Amino acid sequence: MKKLILIGFALFAMQGAFAEGNKPKLVVGIVVSHFYPEWLDMYGDELSDNGLKRLIEQGTRVEANYNYMYTQTGVDHASIYTGMLPAEHGIVSRAWYDRLRRKRQFATRSERYTETGEQQADSIKSLAPDYLQAMSLGSAMKMANSLSRVFSIAMNGDEAVLSGGSSADMAIWFSEKTGKWVSSTYYKPELPDWLRAYNTWGDSETFVNKGWMMLSDEDKSSARIRLRNHFYYDIARAKREYNTYRVLKATPYGNTLVRTLAERLIDAERLGEDSDPDLLALNFSCLDYMYRDFTIDSEEEKDMLVRLDLDIAVLMKKLDAKVGKGNYTVFLTFSEMRELMPEDLQKIKVNSDYFSIFRAVALLKSYLALVYGPGDWIVDYDQGQIYLNRELIEERKLDVKEMQDKVADFMIEFEGVAKVMTAYSLTHTSFPEGMNRLVQNSFSRKRSGDVLFCIHPTWVSELKEIEDMYFRYSRRSVVPLYLYGAGVKPGVQENGMMMSDLLPTLCEILGIPVPYTAHGKPVK
Repeated sequence: MKKLILIGFALFAMQGAFAEGNKPKLVVGIVVSHFYPEWLDMYGDELSDNGLKRLIEQGTRVEANYNYMYTQTGVDHASIYTGMLPAEHGIVSRAWYDRLRRKRQFATRSERYTETGEQQADSIKSLAPDYLQAMSLGSAMKMANSLSRVFSIAMNGDEAVLSGGSSADMAIWFSEKTGKWVSSTYYKPELPDWLRAYNTWGDSETFVNKGWMMLSDEDKSSARIRLRNHFYYDIARAKREYNTYRVLKATPYGNTLVRTLAERLIDAERLGEDSDPDLLALNFSCLDYMYRDFTIDSEEEKDMLVRLDLDIAVLMKKLDAKVGKGNYTVFLTFSEMRELMPEDLQKIKVNSDYFSIFRAVALLKSYLALVYGPGDWIVDYDQGQIYLNRELIEERKLDVKEMQDKVADFMIEFEGVAKVMTAYSLTHTSFPEGMNRLVQNSFSRKRSGDVLFCIHPTWVSELKEIEDMYFRYSRRSVVPLYLYGAGVKPGVQENGMMMSDLLPTLCEILGIPVPYTAHGKPVK
């Protein structure tokens, strides 16, 4: 079995990852969620020569460290594009408890803007980067050149909004209700003509009616695929049953929908055609909310990888033809990395299981009622954070720090819990390194909980139901990062880097100033 990541790398001695030359006319950022990087080793010899292999073999590879706990889609996108930690850019989770408004606040949900799309209406609240507290790569590009354009595309709105940043010309995402592409009045009062026309073509219906099966001989002309066990999923039946186009997000077709829209956008907006550099942020997902349903060596996950590879190959061909080789820069990295599930680990006798925050909090509520008396002591919680009822604590004249300590002492007793930290300790102590520091880098005094905890690396958070998107996070903070194209030398950057270094590195490639909010340094 070939080891794709190692192919050709021994031939290069890294004397610096970046080269002098033409500045890119277009930067394309690709972030893949729920990816298992070991797939590149497992199936490297079955991928096309022009997709992932091209980025890996002809670009530079570096291990990038997010340097915080609770990596999640959305949170990671904000970190990638701002060059800052969650504690600084403010997106600490997909959602947090807003103490002032006494409700759960989702990271991109806005009351000030409405959705633009086929069924736009004032009553449909939309998304916006209101809670992002930093300049992004798109902001830096527009500060340097007001004619630069910034676009982002994703199946999920959080990813589109946070990768585009506050200065994007438009963030575009998939409507689970209509199967069309939508945006927000934050960007424009209505969709551009080309996107409205594109929405009438019905790509979503085509994929729904097609169903999901292994790639056929006709589809695999540019890939070397060994077919083993065949499968088939009736997407149309699932859509009728659940009455939503969300079912497409659980298939590789979600990635293809993003890629085909990206091709259309490049043409319609004429990206990379002049000397004013543009940014296109693309976001792909590995079977989205269904990725837990398949083992890492399943035929479904393998088919997803091969199809993603083909989508990237088609995209690269488009960039070659439209922008020209040597005129664009691509980076590809990963968000909320896939982990082994307990079922995988138990096969090799590794201690692993599911941790249920729901059962833990139920017991915690009973414990607090016994110690402090009846009351709603927990106002909100998610997989890594617990929010105490500050108003009730003040009303009963209790000490917040003492209650935080009580909760921490209670939570650490659960099997599967590895670390528990209080907001008081995270606020009053500066931790130099280790897990404590990773938690601190994820902590915001305004938005994070009173108690934060982590589960053991081999344990996985239990989902109460399929909608519990914000209960998911990964503890794999170090991820591969590939850069390719203008300003990039092939090879391996052996020293690694912080993910916060990516934005300054891209700014150096573009020849523009780094936003003063970013703290990373360009990788040499």
